[in-house]
Amino acid sequence: MGELLKEIGLRIYTFITHRILWLFLVTVVLFVVLLAQLFELQIVMADAFTPPPPVINEITLPIPALRGTIYDRNGRPLAENRLSFKVQMDPSVEITNEALLTLAHLLENSGEDYVDSFPISLNPFEFIPTSTHQQNRWKNDMAIPNYREATAEESFLHLRQWFRICEDMCDEDARRILNFRCKIFRERLIFIEHYNPLPITFAYNVSLETVAALEERNAVFTGIYIDIQTLREYPAGIYMSHIIGYLRRITGEDYAANYHLGYTHNCLFGVSGLERSMEQYLRGTPGMQVIEVDSRGRRIGQPSIVQEARPGDRIFLSIDLDLQIAAYYMLKDYLAQALVNRITLRDSRERAITMQEVFTSFVRGYNLDIRAVLDAEDGPAMAMQRYILQRAPNANTSREGIQHIQSIILEGINANRISPAKMLLTLIGTGQITDPDGSIELRLTTATRAQEANVAREVLIQKIQEFEITPQQVNMDPSTGSIVIVDVHTGAVLAAVSYPSFDNNRLVNNMDVAYFNHVYIHDPTMPTLARAFREPRAPGSTFKMITGVAALETGVIGPSTRIRDGISFTRAGHPPLHCWFRGGHGSINVSQAVAVSCNYFFAEASFRLGPGTGGTSRQAIDTLNLYMMHFGLHESSGVELLELFDMPIGFDGYRFSSPEFKRFVVQSANPFAREGDMQWFDGDTVRTAMGQGFNNYTTAQMARAMNVFANRGTNYPLRLVSHVENSMGQTIRRTHAEAVCIGLEFSESTWDAITEGMRLTTERGVGGTAVSVFQGFPIRVAGKTSTTQQIPGRFEHSAFGAFAPLEDPQISIYVNIPFGSTRALTQISARIARDMIGVALGLEHEAQPPEPINMLRP
Repeated sequence: MGELLKEIGLRIYTFITHRILWLFLVTVVLFVVLLAQLFELQIVMADAFTPPPPVINEITLPIPALRGTIYDRNGRPLAENRLSFKVQMDPSVEITNEALLTLAHLLENSGEDYVDSFPISLNPFEFIPTSTHQQNRWKNDMAIPNYREATAEESFLHLRQWFRICEDMCDEDARRILNFRCKIFRERLIFIEHYNPLPITFAYNVSLETVAALEERNAVFTGIYIDIQTLREYPAGIYMSHIIGYLRRITGEDYAANYHLGYTHNCLFGVSGLERSMEQYLRGTPGMQVIEVDSRGRRIGQPSIVQEARPGDRIFLSIDLDLQIAAYYMLKDYLAQALVNRITLRDSRERAITMQEVFTSFVRGYNLDIRAVLDAEDGPAMAMQRYILQRAPNANTSREGIQHIQSIILEGINANRISPAKMLLTLIGTGQITDPDGSIELRLTTATRAQEANVAREVLIQKIQEFEITPQQVNMDPSTGSIVIVDVHTGAVLAAVSYPSFDNNRLVNNMDVAYFNHVYIHDPTMPTLARAFREPRAPGSTFKMITGVAALETGVIGPSTRIRDGISFTRAGHPPLHCWFRGGHGSINVSQAVAVSCNYFFAEASFRLGPGTGGTSRQAIDTLNLYMMHFGLHESSGVELLELFDMPIGFDGYRFSSPEFKRFVVQSANPFAREGDMQWFDGDTVRTAMGQGFNNYTTAQMARAMNVFANRGTNYPLRLVSHVENSMGQTIRRTHAEAVCIGLEFSESTWDAITEGMRLTTERGVGGTAVSVFQGFPIRVAGKTSTTQQIPGRFEHSAFGAFAPLEDPQISIYVNIPFGSTRALTQISARIARDMIGVALGLEHEAQPPEPINMLRP
């Protein structure tokens, strides 16, 4: 029994001391502890370890509306939209410098014009021409130290370091990166407090091949994506650019004035023309979308549309595009012919211009492609390249470099070291004039010294007539002009052309900066100036009919009153006013005076408005001003554009020739002017009656005045917009012909006398000033010529106003050619008006009124 107990105890001891048992017990204990801990964590303390939900913010962004279209009177598009692809980036996403450089190279190799707004050029470092204020604002935005004094090179080097661009990288590649980096930096800076991830556009209108190449490498181009956009296009281009205008990214000033309407910093906004004045209609109503972003500003999921965008309205104009194009080429043709005639002039009273003068003016207008000359590797431009490099071995195409090369070329032309033949060969070599078979180059290079001048002159004339060298490029009087044609019955503008013009397609979407600088800064002909609406010129003799109306209606003369031309009018003081015809016109009535444009007659008539009949100088000009107001000369013509008289100058009164306006003009020119210099004299009234003095009006204002004569006193303000439709085709605005009147009433005998004078201007009878121009013309025209000296040393201005047909007027027209009264092409404005009347009314059939507006739906 003892042995049995001993054995049992031994077995128990062996069991208790077995390591497996203890290992099991330890495992159980640990498992129990683990279960307890899990219970504590999962059940008891579960809420303490629940992660907070991710921070998601909602951002409301506008959805741009499809911009409205603009059509001519026949429904032909003048401003429209075209779908295209654009390369954009979400600035909230990080991207490497290497990826940005690769993107730039990909776009360049694919032939895409990506947006290059980096304002520093290389070799040498210099700021691309902008105002000092704009440069300083950009440098401040880029956080450049001492930004007011920092040079272009200092700014560039600072940005290289700031954005950690590799020191071994060439400046050209660094600039490519900085072009993108600065856009991203600025976009982030604008919304630094409340981040709003507006996309940045890197390239517009890219091809499908480029889209595919970018999509293939989307892992590299983080944040880069392709979007569909509408590009603004102007099918009529140069023919309508002054009227239509163009778009550009909204400026800070416009944004500050319009942000409450839903504009963002990336919105497009009208810069000029109808694109600006009709912005409220064209823009449409932006939609709204909500985008979710995480705490780092990155987008999450797809946007939610809150409100759909409403497309902009359709605007129908009164302009006839065919007539507009015809007017443009009529101006260009006649100015080119005047230039050719000035080169070949054989008149002892006026010197012909030399080819040396032509090319001097050509080069001064920045029309020679100097970059192409320096880049030439062979061909006829090499001679000019060698000439430049001999005198400037380090010649470059920086702004200062081009100006230095221009001075070298101009000095060579004036010293006869650069011949007209060499200039023409250079233009062939740069591709600025064509020579497809090489015959012109052969003629110029094989001509003997005696033949060279004649051959060069023949080639120059040929290229002017072919418009490869234009009056705009030569910039020698006359080289500019404007035409306005109006529907007599409504005041609707059928054509309004300013020459020279510019291509607004090159300034919209991805702006051509070099072209912008040329047309706005370098070109002395100022092609962006809407001359028809914003260039003031003294009307001269086309104003005399207003003087005639005032004199007839006040009774100081009658239709049959005859005044003998005394040649020199001295009753208004000195200096006397002379009649243009030194032999005098004899004893004539008002109709004959209009026809022969007798200065003496209208000087006497205006003098009788005051002192000549016992009144005062003030009474004379007040009476004349009253009638000037009836013809609309105290205000803008009425079109839906920013006109000259709409632009503030610090004068609150009427801006026509009056005592108040004279005082303002004289005092503005000389704040210390004597009181006597600002007084109004009888001579001022007489010169006002001649259309001179302080008279300066636009072509559109004078076209409106001609329309008053055509309507025998009814004054319709001019208009360009016929009607506006919304995107559903409903008319929301229609412009009606509404005459204005200041309370004057006129007798039919007054209009009979003035109309007869305008008829005699163009038809045989008393030797009217335009009879030779209209001889044999099948449409009877009532017109008036004008030549006005305004700047000593230059030609007189040439102008012509008219309405036609005489018996049943349908159109009024006014043509203005500044400095165009030259013997090279006499009566140039009357010739242009004659031909445009023929185009507008038709010579091959009976004259017809303008076609009504075509209600064509796009």
